[in-house]
Amino acid sequence: MQQLVSGLLAALISTAALAQSDTESILRARIDAAMNEALAPGLSASILLPDGTRIDHQAGQADRQRNTPVDPDTRFLSGSIGKTITAIVAVQLAEEGVLDLDAPVEPWLSGHDWWPALANHEGMTMRHLLNHSAGVPDYLEDIDFFLANLTRGRRGFTPDDTIGFVAGDQAEGPLGRHFSYSDTDYILVGLIIEAATGESFYEQARRRVISPLGLSRTEPLQGRDFAHLANGYRRSLLGLTPTARNGRLRRNLDHEWTAGGWVTAPQDLVSLYRALGTGGLFEAEGQTMRTDYNAFEPGGAAGYGLGIYVRVTGDEQYRISHGGDFGGYRSAVLYDSATGLTVATQANAKAFEAPDFNFALWQSVAQTQ
Repeated sequence: MQQLVSGLLAALISTAALAQSDTESILRARIDAAMNEALAPGLSASILLPDGTRIDHQAGQADRQRNTPVDPDTRFLSGSIGKTITAIVAVQLAEEGVLDLDAPVEPWLSGHDWWPALANHEGMTMRHLLNHSAGVPDYLEDIDFFLANLTRGRRGFTPDDTIGFVAGDQAEGPLGRHFSYSDTDYILVGLIIEAATGESFYEQARRRVISPLGLSRTEPLQGRDFAHLANGYRRSLLGLTPTARNGRLRRNLDHEWTAGGWVTAPQDLVSLYRALGTGGLFEAEGQTMRTDYNAFEPGGAAGYGLGIYVRVTGDEQYRISHGGDFGGYRSAVLYDSATGLTVATQANAKAFEAPDFNFALWQSVAQTQ
């Protein structure tokens, strides 16, 4: 019997080692192929296996001019993936009775000058904002914001500034009965969180999410200087133009704030999303965030929950994900409950389709599990 048990244990260890080896090979091959196709100057990805083993790989350049390589410490802007952190904080506050996801948000916001002109403001709830059914236009798509950003220089925009750009604009759809993605929704959520707690959002996020998960590579997007930040790149008539140099952003991007204002790395993103899954530190929050999602089609299996994209893949099975596109950086992360895999990818080029790359990477690894 002892020999049988020892043999089974050895076989399990051997199988796990083989799966890890296969995953490493797939990850390297996928990233190296992307580099050969010049999809981005630099790329970093992490895969968290069901047993907690994390596999990382980086390639390419963090700085093309200096030929600085992407390494394990290289960081990127998260873009809209940061909405997941905002939603976790909001859900925790709701669980504690500080906020009510389904109560009108008017008491928290009515004191702002733009409130009476804000689309769909009557009856608007936190859930409407978190699942993008509020109908508030996206300030990032507003022409006035675009023009102001051209002349703003290195000065930032306050939340009141960004919301003010769309106050008075027509609603994107009927309250609670449509889907229209909007960064403005999450700026409003940030104001509500701060009004309800009397504390800065970033401090709430640090205490509730960043510190408990040990996300050591993640920090707020405040100011312009960040250690180990890769240069972001956008395409222009002159080729790839950097949006940062030597760890300094060319512009102040603080306005992204609760809509995705973080500097981070794939290693932290997989930890964040694994925590929302079955058995994770934020499993309860994750269930709330994915259960009552705003379906893209009536009765459909895919939609937007609270700070996460959701796809129901079977009985009791699901996949949650998010992408980010901001400041010359692209990011993507997903967690799949059926395989237990968590995958995250970040690159320093706006043109890089991170969600597509990340999904294909997950599919390849899932086939070996």
